[in-house]
Amino acid sequence: MIYRRQRQQYIFAGFLAVIAIVNVLFFFILNRPARTEYERLQESTRLLRAQAGANKLTLDRLQKTSTQLEHFEKDKTMLMMKHLVHRPSGYSQIVSTLEGLVQRTGVRSTRITYTPDPTPHAGLNTVAVTIPLDGNYSNIVNFIRQVENSDTFFLITAINMTSGGNAGGASGNTAPGSNTASTGSGNVALSLALETYFYQ
Repeated sequence: MIYRRQRQQYIFAGFLAVIAIVNVLFFFILNRPARTEYERLQESTRLLRAQAGANKLTLDRLQKTSTQLEHFEKDKTMLMMKHLVHRPSGYSQIVSTLEGLVQRTGVRSTRITYTPDPTPHAGLNTVAVTIPLDGNYSNIVNFIRQVENSDTFFLITAINMTSGGNAGGASGNTAPGSNTASTGSGNVALSLALETYFYQ
């Protein structure tokens, strides 16, 4: 009788062990896909966070670039309004400016020629100006300095100078302020080539 009861207990314990093993197997079988999916979601989350960080840096750079472009447009507008000439009133303004410089510096000028470029570049039209000048050497140098310091932007592209009087003979191309004529009292005949710009 005792032997039979022990046998039943062994059978029952074995049955429970089989059920436990089956449950463990089912747990691993059912849990493995969920665990794999969880790991995949973790990796996706990590990648999304990294992408979000990169996007934030890109956005910050774009915002900085946008701010710089806004400042550039403002600076460009201020530069054009302060130092360049509006095209509709361009010729009258540069003629008045150059003739005023001629009178203030005491040099003599014959016919001033203006050669516009009709094709705009970056919204600007180039105007080439040629000014024949004659006068005292120091007055010529003063005129060139006045041109360089003028509120209206002038770019000196060439100077063809010949000296006369006490300065002796000399000819050729020289830069503004160069001392090809060594005396301050010599007469100088000079052809000055300039460029200025009209904005639309």
